[in-house]
Amino acid sequence: MAMPAEELPVPPLTVEESRDFRSYHAFLRAARTYMEGRLVARMRDAYDDALASRGGPPPADWREAEAVLDELVPFQLYCWSYRHLQRFKYHRPSLGIFATLEAQRGRLVAGLEATAAATPPEALRLDPQLELPEYFRFVPFHQHTGGVAHDALDGLAYEIGRRTTVPAHADPNGIYRILFDALPQRRWARVLDWGTGHGAALVTWQQMHPESECHGVDLSAPCLKVANQRARERGLSFRLSQQDLERLDYPDGHFDLVFFNFMLHELPPAHTPALLREACRVLKPGGLFAGHEFHLRPGDPFQNALQRSHAFTNNETYATPWYDAPLERWAREAGFSEVSVTPFERLNRSVERPGRAPVSVNHWNLYLLRK
Repeated sequence: MAMPAEELPVPPLTVEESRDFRSYHAFLRAARTYMEGRLVARMRDAYDDALASRGGPPPADWREAEAVLDELVPFQLYCWSYRHLQRFKYHRPSLGIFATLEAQRGRLVAGLEATAAATPPEALRLDPQLELPEYFRFVPFHQHTGGVAHDALDGLAYEIGRRTTVPAHADPNGIYRILFDALPQRRWARVLDWGTGHGAALVTWQQMHPESECHGVDLSAPCLKVANQRARERGLSFRLSQQDLERLDYPDGHFDLVFFNFMLHELPPAHTPALLREACRVLKPGGLFAGHEFHLRPGDPFQNALQRSHAFTNNETYATPWYDAPLERWAREAGFSEVSVTPFERLNRSVERPGRAPVSVNHWNLYLLRK
């Protein structure tokens, strides 16, 4: 929804990035591209050769595949790279994200606070008394030290961290557009971004659906301030609020659509049934809870072992129990009448190997739950 005429867009708040900073992060991205491409292909070659040399049946599940991979140097290098390329991104002195933000702390914090102070209360509702769930408070997701809810610059660090996972020439919001293109094409009067973070998905949604009244909810006040900043820079008017997703203060049947982006693996399964019940409650009858999330590829022990390794290499604490969660059953028990979980092929990719079968290196599902 466009901002009222009397509320002019605010000036952009920009993190100054030196040429060295941009070159350094381009190098890290190129190293990760190699790791996720040619190194994975070499790893699969070594894996196939190890299986051929030992004889017998192929691995029946990820545990047996992992036992083979653990002995292979390419897999050891892959895990080292996954762990440390992310660490280098955040923690390198002078060129890391944290050091770059720290050098500009005064200006950046002042800019975020000034915009927040000038925002109407209904557009940005923060709750300093909100007790953060323990599963969120104590986990440094993605190696973001301290998590994303404690420092005033956490939202900006998260924003840069996500943007630098794609090459500089690519659209950093492309993954959101892919999701939104996959949803039923209709007018959506009121939508909720479930775990809005720094707001890039909600900005993308509003650009594609200007008819929507856009709401975003998150536990992190620093992230919500960045989301508010980016919306108001573009002349958009969101309704952002800091809330626990298990205890939303919206009335029953308030939204036509609740969408999420790779959120489910960040939640401990012990909480997921309650989270689904609450999402269902705030949807109108016939409303849709939709999003995409990575998962295990059925019948592919190699990919499954690789996917599960990301949990310990990148502080994805709840990813491994997520893979075993009976989401479809929980969704029906929460009140959803239609539950669709299908491979999201636009995001699934493989690595080519000369003379051998391609390697599946990831797997995404599309989740469409209708009330």
